[in-house]
Formats: sequence, structure tokens, C-alpha cells
Amino acid sequence: MMNDNMINIQNVSKSYRANDLVIDHVSLKIEKGEFVTIIGPSGCGKTTLLRIMNRMTGFNAGKVLVMGRDVLSWDPIQLRRSIGYMIQQGSLFPHLTIKQNIEFVLRISGKSEEVCKERIRQLSAMMGFDNRQLHAYPSSLSGGQQQRAGIARALAMEPEIVLMDEPFSALDNITRRKLQKEIRSMHQELGVTFVMVTHDLQEAFALGERAAIMNKGKIVQYDTPGRIQDHPENDWVRTFISI
Repeated sequence: MMNDNMINIQNVSKSYRANDLVIDHVSLKIEKGEFVTIIGPSGCGKTTLLRIMNRMTGFNAGKVLVMGRDVLSWDPIQLRRSIGYMIQQGSLFPHLTIKQNIEFVLRISGKSEEVCKERIRQLSAMMGFDNRQLHAYPSSLSGGQQQRAGIARALAMEPEIVLMDEPFSALDNITRRKLQKEIRSMHQELGVTFVMVTHDLQEAFALGERAAIMNKGKIVQYDTPGRIQDHPENDWVRTFISI
């Protein structure tokens, strides 16, 4: 039977110092085309877990499979180019135009001029960029436009997986909610597997088909938002989701 797990984390631990587990024997399966959010208090390990998925951060024990393949068998650069990655505001290269930022990975991967041009056309239409905005530098655009450019760059190589680390945290609420709706529509249209770290419970439950709630390096509950709200795993989860 075909395995539909795009990401399969098996009993993974990560420590920076002895007896100080940042990730504590975590197991997590994310299916193809799923939108999973990871949420928890500051310092719980959620960003570290995300970075383990594309080998931006190593791990001390356990196993991580991405697209059915052990991440340790991948060339790290090839792995990262196969996965879209978006972080908080400031992820764009300030010395490159929006167009140059979006096509950066395409260029370094050796894509032809024709492929780059067509992909820029597709992504510009998807993000609503006009010609003036494409040739502008990030500093001249609004926060929301910069984040759209970051999303476009993450999608440039048509990845099967996109990782996002609190991509909307620096935005005002109106812009943030608008981009959440756009991301949700994009996910439904493209069928890409999205994994997003957020500190916003409303965002985690609005976007995630399943949410992983973390505390002290462990996943304490992993389920649909509805089931988490109806059946919290323990008193800590009950308190956390009621804040």
C-alpha cells in the first residue's frame, strides 16, 4: 500500500547541552496535501522541530523521512531546494528586486530563461503583483506585499512541501487575516503540503487541518482543531487553548 506520509518524524530528540532536550522524543506524521500547524508557548521547540524537517537544524536521535526518504540520505542543499521555506518578515534579500527574489532559487538551480519567465508570470498573477511592484525593492513595499513575495519565492520551484515559521507575526491584524485567507485558498488550489509554526491559536485552528500542540519539547496533542477543543488531552492543553 502506498505511504501518503510526506513527513514522518520518528522518536526524534534534539539537545544543545547534555540533559537539556529541546525536542524530546517527538513523533509526527504529516500526510500528502495536508495543512498542519504547530503551536505552543515560547521556547517549546516548535521552530526547532520545523527546521529539523529540512535539515536546517540537526538532531541527536530518531529518524526523519521526507517524501519517503531519510533526510540524512539527502544532499542538504538539494533537500532545501525541494522544500519551500518561509520565515518572518525580513526573509527577502533587500538588494534584489521582488522579481529577482522570487526567481533566485530558479536561477541557482539552472532553470532556463523561458522557465523563469513563465514561473514569474504565474506567481505574479497568483500574488497580484503588477510590473512596477515586481521591479521594486522590498523596502518600498508594504509588509503584506513583502510577505506575498516571500510566499511566491517559497513556491517558485513548485515544491510538494512548504514550511512556514510564523510568517505573519509582524503584520497588523487586518493584513494578517487577509493573508490567512489567501494561504488557505492557495493550499486548496495547489494541494501542496503546508507546515506552519505560529504563536497565534486562532491562526493555528483557522488554517490547520490538524494542529500539533507542543510544550517543553514534546507534542502533547495532535489532532483536528475541533477535537482538540472538544477533547483536550489534559489540563495543560485545556488551559492553553482557553487563553
